[in-house]
Amino acid sequence: MINISAEQGLRGTPVEIGVAASVSQLPIVRGLAETLVLLSDFTLDEVADIRLAVDEAASTLIALAAPDTTLQCLFTVGESDLIVRVSGIAAAAGLPDQRSFGWHVLRTLSDEVTATQEPFDPAISGYPTAVEFRRVRGKA
Repeated sequence: MINISAEQGLRGTPVEIGVAASVSQLPIVRGLAETLVLLSDFTLDEVADIRLAVDEAASTLIALAAPDTTLQCLFTVGESDLIVRVSGIAAAAGLPDQRSFGWHVLRTLSDEVTATQEPFDPAISGYPTAVEFRRVRGKA
């Protein structure tokens, strides 16, 4: 058995979780995000910001989600940053409202944020949609 510290094991290795696209699953997503950033040299203030940003990204996609779909959350811890990609299947065409208060919060708490949507996919009866953001560690 090889023993690698949590910090060494997290850098560059994506961590992914899939949960039902439901508000009841938000605590699971927030908890994973919080644990990852706590183990990755982010300050307590950064941990709180990232947790809130993850919550906003996931909440945004849950509001757009087609019934009985899954939310995928991918976390990648780099040497100096964290990249979070939250994706799901939207019931209707259209990106998240980038003029909303939630989007403003997400922009404020991250260094970069983007939203993308692919055309309707009949195999999954919806529009693959994602929100991705990046947060730099140690940035004032």
